[in-house]
Amino acid sequence: MDKFKKVFERAYASFVPSEKDKTKLDKSAAELMNILNKNAISSGVNVEFRFSGSYAKGTWIKNESDIDIFALFNSEEEMKTLSFLVPKDFIPTFGTRKYFKGWFNGIKIEVVPVLRFSDVNSVENSIDLSVLHANYINSSLSSSQKKDVIILKAFCKANNCYGSETYMHGFSGYSLEVMIKEFGSFTGLMKAVNSWKIPVVIGKALDKSSFPIFLMDPTNPKRNICASVNEENLSKFVLSVKRFYISPSFDFFVKKGIREKVLNEVKVRRTKLFVFTTKILEPRDVFLSKYVKNLDKLIKELKAEDIEIYSFDVDYNERSADLFLQIKNVPKTKTKAVCGPEVFSDVEILKNFIKAHKGVFITGKHVCYDKQYDVKDFNKFILLKIKEYMSPKSIFIN
Repeated sequence: MDKFKKVFERAYASFVPSEKDKTKLDKSAAELMNILNKNAISSGVNVEFRFSGSYAKGTWIKNESDIDIFALFNSEEEMKTLSFLVPKDFIPTFGTRKYFKGWFNGIKIEVVPVLRFSDVNSVENSIDLSVLHANYINSSLSSSQKKDVIILKAFCKANNCYGSETYMHGFSGYSLEVMIKEFGSFTGLMKAVNSWKIPVVIGKALDKSSFPIFLMDPTNPKRNICASVNEENLSKFVLSVKRFYISPSFDFFVKKGIREKVLNEVKVRRTKLFVFTTKILEPRDVFLSKYVKNLDKLIKELKAEDIEIYSFDVDYNERSADLFLQIKNVPKTKTKAVCGPEVFSDVEILKNFIKAHKGVFITGKHVCYDKQYDVKDFNKFILLKIKEYMSPKSIFIN
């Protein structure tokens, strides 16, 4: 479609790696792989190292290159040797298994142990199935489709719906690759999105009621590769695609800083802004999963005190998470009305309620009483609650 042509061309130029970029990354990848294989041979460890992720599939975004490597073992016990094979400065991180993260020649590296298998139905850890993804994508997507995958990833990152980690609840790179395979191109995907209804089912679904979106894994038909996507991030994606379809612009591919966005919102809304930075502790994924749960507890407790929350955003950085909490209103009165039974209730029920509370009154058909707020200074209360729930120590304790 002509109205998208110029925007797509600019996106390709901005995000698709050049041959020079690929050659540079290939050199470092080969060098690291050589080190890992030498370490395995010298240690007598039976392991096969294999490139994975966006590097292996040629779908990585320019200037955001990282290299994922699978270490294939015959048993969980043998996986314990991986710590002796990776460079000494690589740090252990915990997901469904312990894996290792580090930097090599300025490139972010992850080395992940996986278990060899002969039957997909016998696999217990879903990460093991990921070894099938690179071969499938490389055999299924053309070079032009891979370019569409790259700009689709950039699009999702810019619109805050990318990342399958439990604290992100967005789209994984693999799910976007399969979508391009399913719909043929970015344009084909856009046309399909315009008719989506929740639950969105792409292909066949074993149980479509459990998820807002279901996309079958071509390498394992029992698996939904969009299982991590929540309704909010699906909605972000659909709205962004539809807005882009209506009025194409390169701005949809450019990630806006959350701090700048929030500060602009505060000026327009006249909300009260609270900002709190939490240092991220390792293991990162576990910490941030608990961070999100604590944030949910914080929001519920503030709402329980009749504090009106306009919106909240989190900016996840390499070493910290920044919470931006916008408050619409706090209670202006000393008391709040707490309503009990209807006046038409049994007299014994009313008797017990009236005896327990002084100065009852009617609101509609309910008997109510005035309850004094325990909070004297709501600004101070909000700050204390944020520190209570969002400090690193309280996150790991919980």
